[in-house]
Amino acid sequence: MFVESVQVNHASLLEEARRGGEEAFLTLYSQHRNAVFRFAFHMTGSIATAEDVTQECFLAMVRGSEFDPCKARLQAWLFGIARHIVFRHLRISGHESEQLAETATTADALDEILSAERSEMVRQAIASLPALQREAILLFEYDELSLEEVATVTGADVGAIKARLRRARESLRKRLGPLLRHKTEGSCS
Repeated sequence: MFVESVQVNHASLLEEARRGGEEAFLTLYSQHRNAVFRFAFHMTGSIATAEDVTQECFLAMVRGSEFDPCKARLQAWLFGIARHIVFRHLRISGHESEQLAETATTADALDEILSAERSEMVRQAIASLPALQREAILLFEYDELSLEEVATVTGADVGAIKARLRRARESLRKRLGPLLRHKTEGSCS
């Protein structure tokens, strides 16, 4: 019941935003901006591109096709819009990611360095996946969409999403195997 009321609320906020309601737009933007930006950043590896994608996504939301709350959550619908924009940017730019370092935040300097190295290794491993596998893993694992929602966002069937996730996890396991073994060995001492 709560989920249905949230979806109806999103639909009414979207209608109000499309009629020029600034407060409705800002409410939707504040609720979904971070998730759209995070998805775009992880797909492109560029903060500037992720900002552009996020901005274009919300402009398309206001101008775009009808949102049907019976078919998907608003967030899944926005990921679908963002996906199209991301792939357009990837085609235009001719590359899939830029190498960016992430900073970890821990109290101990050694832990901070090790954590940053692990985070960078994971980020690089995810960035090295083919775009469709990277997209599936980001939407399913990081953005916590259901298989059905990922399928809706990507326009693929659930079986294809499961296959992409399996291949992505296998690739990540191979690439991150040394990191996982080292972490396990370190915790047993």
